[in-house]
Amino acid sequence: MLSFDFRMPTTLLFGPGRLAELETTPLLPAGKKALILIGQSGNILRQGYLGRVQGLLSARGVKSAVFDGVRANPRVEDVDAAAKQARNMGADFLVAIGGGSVIDSGKCASLAATGEAPFWEAMSAGVYGPNVKGLPLVAISTTSGTGTEANGVAVQCCPPGKRGFVHPAFYPSLSIIDPQLTVSVPPRMTAITGMDAFFHAVECFLSTARQPMSDMLCLDAAHLVTRFLPQAVEHGDDISARTALAWASTAAGMSLSLSSPISQHGMEYSFSGSNPDSQHGAGLVLLSRPYFARFIALAQKHNEDAADRMLNLAVAMGFGAEEDEEDGGHPFMQGLQALLEAVGLADMTPGEMGFDAAHLDDYVAAAMQLTGSRQFLNTPVPMAETDVRAIFEGVFEDELNKLRK
Repeated sequence: MLSFDFRMPTTLLFGPGRLAELETTPLLPAGKKALILIGQSGNILRQGYLGRVQGLLSARGVKSAVFDGVRANPRVEDVDAAAKQARNMGADFLVAIGGGSVIDSGKCASLAATGEAPFWEAMSAGVYGPNVKGLPLVAISTTSGTGTEANGVAVQCCPPGKRGFVHPAFYPSLSIIDPQLTVSVPPRMTAITGMDAFFHAVECFLSTARQPMSDMLCLDAAHLVTRFLPQAVEHGDDISARTALAWASTAAGMSLSLSSPISQHGMEYSFSGSNPDSQHGAGLVLLSRPYFARFIALAQKHNEDAADRMLNLAVAMGFGAEEDEEDGGHPFMQGLQALLEAVGLADMTPGEMGFDAAHLDDYVAAAMQLTGSRQFLNTPVPMAETDVRAIFEGVFEDELNKLRK
C-alpha cells in the first residue's frame, strides 16, 4: 500500500535573469546583516557575481561581509570558521553563492552559528535535534550538479572521512536558480557536475526510499541530462541547454530528500573522502560502469522490480526497453556509455583524478564502514564486500592488469 512523506519547504526562484529579483523579493529573510559564503577559488569574484549580489542586498539596506574560504569537497573546519564569523558579526542570515560545496557549507554553518561546538562533533553527537533552527540561508546556485539548493542534505569532509548529513534546518529559506550564472562553467566541469545530477536521478529512482514524486522528478532529470548535457558541454552559451540542465539538477536534488541515493554514492565517498581535492562527480563517473554492471546482474538475480527500473531509466535516456545482447547488452549500459562518450568522460582514468590502485583495500574498507548508512540500506540489491571489491577492481582494471603482468 502506498505510504510516504512529502516535504519541500524551500521557495525556488527559477529561470534566466531571476537573480535580479534578490533586490525586490519579499521572500528574503528578515534582517540587515548577511554573511556571504563563496569558494576560495575566486571564480565568483572574477565573474562579478559577488559584487552583483552585494549590490542587490545593499540596495535594500542589507550590509554584508564575505567568507571566501570554502574549499571543494567542503571541510568541516571551513564550516566552523564561517559559523564563527557569522556569530561575531551578528549575522541575521547567510547567503551561499556557488556550487554544492559552498551551499552545503552554508547549510552547515547556518546551524553551527547557533552554538559554539564544532559542527562535525555536534552533529555526530545529536546535539542538533530535528527542531533546532539555524540561521536562514539564501542559496544562489552557479553550477548544475548537486541540486543541494533544493533539499535538506549537506555533505562534509573530515579527512579521511566524508559524510552526508540530513537535517530539516538544511533546507534553504530561498533558492535562486538562474541558469545565466552557469554559462561561464568550463566544458569539463559542466560535464562532471552534470553527471553528478544524472547519478542523483538514477540512484534515487532505484532507491527503496523512493516515492511517486521522486520517481517523476528522477525520470525527467535523467532524460534532460542525457539530451542537453552534451549540448551544454559543446556550446556553453546555449541558455536553453543550460536552463534544462539547471532544472534537471534541481529536480534530482529534490529527490535526494524525497528519496535517497544508493551505494554508488556511499562508495564514492571512499574516493573524495580520502582525496578532498578530487571532484565528487568524477568519482561517480569512474565507479559508474563497473557499479551498474554489477547492480544489474544482482537485480536480475534478486530483485525483479529493480531490474525493471533499470529498463525504465534506459527508456528515459532514449534507449530500448529490452536487453539485446547482440546490440551491446543492457540498454542502460549502452545509454551510459553513449552519454559518457558524448560529454568527453568515457576515457577518464582514476590516476588522473588522484586515485591509486595501491589504495584499493583502503577504498573498500572505507566503503564498508558506510554499510549502515542510508545509501547502503536503501540499495535494493544485496551489496556484500565481495561486490564492493569487485566494483573497485573494475575501476582500476587497467592498472591491476599491468601489475599482474
